[in-house]
Amino acid sequence: MTCNYLNEGCEGGWAILNGFYGENAHFVSEKCAPYKEKTKKQHCSNYEHCEPLAKIEKSYYINGYNFKPSV
Repeated sequence: MTCNYLNEGCEGGWAILNGFYGENAHFVSEKCAPYKEKTKKQHCSNYEHCEPLAKIEKSYYINGYNFKPSV
């Protein structure tokens, strides 16, 4: 999720935007793009070589947007 350009990365953010990211981009393995506590000085170009593994077809909130959201 380091390169989720729609969200606030490790500084918080919205779960639904992770779903939107997955619809518009793709997810890669943690082996290729390991989770990092801090993302300062990290760039999406660092992970361009990572093989796409998954993509989300559709994402949505259960119970409506921003009302007791559930991932």
